Amino acid sequence: MKTRNINYEEINEKAVEDKDRNRNKNEVLDEDEDIHEDFVLNNNFFNKIGETIIDCFSIMFKLLQFFINISGIYILWIFLHYIASHLYVKLCVPNTVMGFLLSPFMTATPYCQGLRWIIYNGANMINNMWIILGTWIAANFLIINKDNNNNNL
Repeated sequence: MKTRNINYEEINEKAVEDKDRNRNKNEVLDEDEDIHEDFVLNNNFFNKIGETIIDCFSIMFKLLQFFINISGIYILWIFLHYIASHLYVKLCVPNTVMGFLLSPFMTATPYCQGLRWIIYNGANMINNMWIILGTWIAANFLIINKDNNNNNL
């Protein structure tokens, strides 16, 4: 039978090396966890930025829809007034001697009366909408000024 010579120093050195190896593995794992935590934190940061950007675009889109809905009627009246004015000049009062002679008869026709109605009411609507816009802007300036005065007190 062979007996082994047990060298306790070699065993201790191997144990220390194994322990160092395990410690190095643990340190690497800890560093990986730190990197993972940093990545998760950065990823959450970018997710929040992305959500904020999406929220901003959503708000801008809703405001755009709101302004289109409100200004749609205004744009429609401007369009009708413009077209009716040009059609009235072309159809009801042509720029010729014959147009001058026929204009008293043409103004009584239903389409000329309809065009005159659109021109008249379109101009009134456009005027009213300017008044509404001016009132709204003035009211907002007064609110801002009122808030500034309360902050100074």
